[in-house]
Amino acid sequence: MELTKTLDRRHLRFDAVTAEDMAIRWADIHFGHLPEYEQRRDECMETLFQGIAKQHDVDVAIVRQYSRKRDLLVDATVIFSFGILYVVVAYIFTKRISRRFSGDDSGFWIMTLIMAAGVSLVAVMVGYLGNIVIETLLLNSVHLSYRMNRIPFRQHWATLFICGVVVFGLMAWLRSRVKPLTSQFASKR
Repeated sequence: MELTKTLDRRHLRFDAVTAEDMAIRWADIHFGHLPEYEQRRDECMETLFQGIAKQHDVDVAIVRQYSRKRDLLVDATVIFSFGILYVVVAYIFTKRISRRFSGDDSGFWIMTLIMAAGVSLVAVMVGYLGNIVIETLLLNSVHLSYRMNRIPFRQHWATLFICGVVVFGLMAWLRSRVKPLTSQFASKR
């Protein structure tokens, strides 16, 4: 196995993640909530990692590392998809705000700030849930266990929240600067 090749790296990551999942499932079935759960899970995982390392002629530490690696393409696609959806939602909400308040009114900016925080918070939670669903489908397992901590929406929720507030603010600023076409035509009559 040559780890310089993308396909070989993906293959090793798949094997490592599958071994981790099998160890978690095995420990869940046999040890549930017993005190030795973590020890038994880790022993099983180590045995599986050693088998993968031997089969692919790589070090066990590399297999362990690949079990924790994220698929950056999938993560970027999920975040980008939810980002586009968020821009559309922000556009719709800022349109509603601009109908109620003019861009020069302080109420417009107060409402924008409040809505930016609320909509961004909801968007991060929806994105987190969506990321869980995608992870569940990718792993073919509803039992994510401690692997939930690796999900990007969980690791970077504060950054995503701040980005959401900024995007919402930018959409509101654009709405306050651009006059609707109907009002431009009405003023020319």
